[in-house]
Amino acid sequence: MPRPDGGPSSVPLRALPPHLRLLAWPGLNGRGGRTPLRVRVPDGRQDLPVPLLAQLDDVTVSVRQGPVSGAALLALLTSGRATPEMRPLLDIVVCMALWDETLRVQGVFDGNAYLASEGAVDALLGVAGARRSGTLTRHIEELQSFELLYRFPVAFKFRGAYGDERQCRLNGWGRLLFRHLVRADDIGLPLAEWRTAVERHVEDHREQYRTALACAVRAVDTAPGEAWETVKDLPVPVLM
Repeated sequence: MPRPDGGPSSVPLRALPPHLRLLAWPGLNGRGGRTPLRVRVPDGRQDLPVPLLAQLDDVTVSVRQGPVSGAALLALLTSGRATPEMRPLLDIVVCMALWDETLRVQGVFDGNAYLASEGAVDALLGVAGARRSGTLTRHIEELQSFELLYRFPVAFKFRGAYGDERQCRLNGWGRLLFRHLVRADDIGLPLAEWRTAVERHVEDHREQYRTALACAVRAVDTAPGEAWETVKDLPVPVLM
């Protein structure tokens, strides 16, 4: 329904760009406090888990003042006001983006690497010094449902067989979210501390990562499974 000022008062959640949908997470998750967006879930579906709710076409959102617009949502996202309610997911996105950035800058891998499993994401958070809260696997599933990262069984060319590990990598929308966060004046995240910790770790282990990834690249087409054996014992297991 449009507002008197011409803007819509509510929109379907899935109509928003993925990096802005994340503002609905506290409302979908039932977290306490003043949620960034008002979220309306159809009757009878309130008990569904967040990954399913995030995919429903009839879940709608509205802002607390004014029309729903990309500019208003981006201003809320980068203001820092929503950060406390969204920390578990923001921490993961930021640390994954810093990891890729550091691998490129330090000449380990020229691209966007996959973390080899959800356990590798946990190891990365430990390296950065980010806090863990809640269930990491659930948070990664939620980020996937908001379409901010890729998450799927480790590819056969890497693993050589099926396992329950899920390789994870931010997609372009996740990296866009990160760019908006780092450009904000005061987002309420210890970005400098995390960046320093990740850079120090990669610098200390640069040759270990470079050697393992070089071996894994050579093994991908000729020896499926060897890449996995090569990288799984890295401090933060990573696939190219």
